[in-house]
Amino acid sequence: MPDISRRNFMRSAVVGAAAISTLGVLAGCSSQEKPAAKTETKTDASADSAPAAKMLDPKTMPDAATASNFAIVEDSKTTVGTTLDNLKSAITGETGATTKYAAWAAAAEKEGFAHIARLFHCTSDAEKIHIELETKLAQKLEPSYKAPEPPQVPSHTVDLSLIAGANGEIYETSDMYPAFIKVAQQENNNEAVQVFTRAKLAEAYHAERYLDAYNTIDTPTDDKYYLCPICGYIHKGENFIACPICLAPKASFSEY
Repeated sequence: MPDISRRNFMRSAVVGAAAISTLGVLAGCSSQEKPAAKTETKTDASADSAPAAKMLDPKTMPDAATASNFAIVEDSKTTVGTTLDNLKSAITGETGATTKYAAWAAAAEKEGFAHIARLFHCTSDAEKIHIELETKLAQKLEPSYKAPEPPQVPSHTVDLSLIAGANGEIYETSDMYPAFIKVAQQENNNEAVQVFTRAKLAEAYHAERYLDAYNTIDTPTDDKYYLCPICGYIHKGENFIACPICLAPKASFSEY
């Protein structure tokens, strides 16, 4: 039977306490050193992986004859006629868009989505640029032509207005305008090619802005929107030098 006298018991307790104390000191030293090394490594990694700010600084304009994003979607829904017919159709479509966006801007403002209201206002004005360019060209081909009356505007919640806007812009950039550009090329109407091309490219950016606003609808932003007065391109934020479509300088843009 082992000796469990008071003396042996106390001796064992002292030795055990000393061992535990030593382990505690070592553990304390270890816990103090490891986080420092870990923090230093994390800081270095963060510095290496920090994203660099990108500045949009285009040097060349896209061209319908050489760019890779002018294909017409399969099962196109666009009725195609002569360039004059197509200009009239485009004006009708853009008139509907600018009217809807203005109404949806007012609704967004009323519901407390001021940042989305700014985007709708900006895009509504962008479509007016397309209407003006297309109307001038249509009247050049048919002097008596008059622009259509604004249509009735459907009512949506703000989120579904953004989706409806994006769908409309995607249709125009992937179906309507590529089809109209092809006819204008066949008719050797270079002015119409340029007008349709700039509108087509701008609509793609409009769709992108709408989807971004949809995805971040509950995260209000102070970022400003900037509208190119030449082609209707819209940029979000300050990080640009010129328009990527027509190369108009930032100083000429309107701020929203």
